[in-house]
Amino acid sequence: MPRSLALGAYLLLAGPGGSSTEAEPPRPDGPLLWVHADSAERLPPVLAMAERLESETSLLLTLPRYVEPPATPPRVILRPAPVDTMPAARAFLDHWRPDLLLWAGGGLRPALLSLARMPKLLVEGAPEPQLLERGARWPGLGRAVVPLFDRALVTGDAAAERLWRAGLPEDRLEIAPPLDAPSPVLPCNERERRDLAQTIGARPVWLAGDLPLSELPAVVAAHRHASRSAHRLLLILAPRSTEDAPAMAKALTEAGLTVALRADGNEPEDDTQVYLADGTGEMGMWLRLAPVTFMGGTLLGGPSGRHPFEGAALGSALIHGPAKAPFDEVWARLDAAGAARVVLNGAELGRAVEALLASDRAAAMAHAGWDVATQGADVANRVADLIREHLAREQTTGDLGVTMPALGAVTSA
Repeated sequence: MPRSLALGAYLLLAGPGGSSTEAEPPRPDGPLLWVHADSAERLPPVLAMAERLESETSLLLTLPRYVEPPATPPRVILRPAPVDTMPAARAFLDHWRPDLLLWAGGGLRPALLSLARMPKLLVEGAPEPQLLERGARWPGLGRAVVPLFDRALVTGDAAAERLWRAGLPEDRLEIAPPLDAPSPVLPCNERERRDLAQTIGARPVWLAGDLPLSELPAVVAAHRHASRSAHRLLLILAPRSTEDAPAMAKALTEAGLTVALRADGNEPEDDTQVYLADGTGEMGMWLRLAPVTFMGGTLLGGPSGRHPFEGAALGSALIHGPAKAPFDEVWARLDAAGAARVVLNGAELGRAVEALLASDRAAAMAHAGWDVATQGADVANRVADLIREHLAREQTTGDLGVTMPALGAVTSA
């Protein structure tokens, strides 16, 4: 590809400056996948994807120097990204000789990318408003750097159009869900689940999981409202803190509700209105038993709550409040897919529970949640397959110029 005047001028000015004096660890033998990420938040799905690769493949992970280095698995070599000068970029690439580059978001580095001759895959695009890490004010520089990627997987039409306008041909663009770290499937004692399901029988059930004490009044109000149309409704309540269970039991009893405490070995009898767990240690069982779940900590905010995919992956329709951090993006995807419902207070929570007691509505939301929760893992599997395919061909041909195969299997409608 002919080099643009903008890129040529940038590289000329990026020439001065020596390479890093920091000694690099030795390059491992065998295939080396280089991943660059712009933040620690992007690492879980990248590392989960790397786990799908063969043990012979090592992973070089670079982060901006301002990012706090996280703990990484043994096969991962963690290094700060080189400064974007020609000597530093050349020294870095000459030492590591990566076989393939996976650029996970972040501002693009013109000098580093122009010297990187291996196939390059961009995932999740580059953020707005900064397309470039350096040189953002250079007219035409973005259109010279973006086409250096062989393929790009982006989330949504807007991101695809942004890269297309920056010069990446349409046949190199794929629209796919974001890479997600697989949410661990919460364990469950199947014998206890089966026994409890038999005890509960045909009673309608909902769960308030990971609930802080501050949100208990809203849940009580919601349960009272929903019970008007479902007189045998059972609430399973899993407190966020084990220490809050006695206070919750006292408050529930004072509110006139019949409570059974799991910590005392009790079971939800026919007259039990609230079955109070002694913490969140058995969330896997509660999510399997309850077709509708309110995720605690989202109504009034506070400490981080649990990952929404825990419930979505186990087939529970999800209700949440407006406080979605640190899972804002995940909740937004579930909401957009009709897999979750947002409420603002106890009254709205009660109406939402009442509406979702209709099994067809809860089942439709649960199905949508399952789709969202598994999409990212499907993309990660496909990207890992692509990397394996290229590295296998690399071992056979030794040709660094091989074009990446198409990723049509992950293109969304």
